Amino acid sequence: MDDKHGLKAAADRGIALGEIGNTLLFENEYIRLWEVRLEPRQTIDFHIHYHPYLVVSLGGGDNEIETIFGRKISTNESAGSFVFINEMREVHRLTNKANVTYLSRLIELKSVTWSTVGPAQ
Repeated sequence: MDDKHGLKAAADRGIALGEIGNTLLFENEYIRLWEVRLEPRQTIDFHIHYHPYLVVSLGGGDNEIETIFGRKISTNESAGSFVFINEMREVHRLTNKANVTYLSRLIELKSVTWSTVGPAQ
């Protein structure tokens, strides 16, 4: 079985995937709006995204994304910056590496749902 998204790796390590954000602020049939707030050195649980999403930074900066496979990606998300993710990525978690609170809004677009099952070979 191909495990490019890391769901099997997480299960094998006994990791229950967490929520995408800290607080669900709004949801309707089209979008889900999350608040992501991380104090300095705080980490959000491993999770995976099943929908395209937009992250808008409201403050903070230096973060680190760690994938279930141990790959670490440094990011800098200053206030007002944004990123749109339009592909399913590996199970990951986010850590605030700065000395200030990181705060963002993450907007999931529910009209598209990704699957971990690829097309038949």
